[in-house]
Amino acid sequence: MEAADILLIVIAFCVLWVTAFVCWFIYHLAMMLRSLNDVLQEVRFSIEKVEQALQAMKMKVEKGSGHLSKMSGYVRKAAENVVKPKKK
Repeated sequence: MEAADILLIVIAFCVLWVTAFVCWFIYHLAMMLRSLNDVLQEVRFSIEKVEQALQAMKMKVEKGSGHLSKMSGYVRKAAENVVKPKKK
């Protein structure tokens, strides 16, 4: 074997190791991105649940405020009747 043949064998061996490292790196990068995607899906799901809860609370407050204005009108009328009783 000549020196050039040994050099080519060493280069081929180095290329093999570099290829193995690149494949390993791509695999781990893909697994990290997959985990990140799972976390982002959970965050989106949680945000949707919070948004739905806030919408439900908003609807209840709006509905309750309508009842509250009616009740305040009744209380005002009752207070007027107590302060100024009707004369017969």
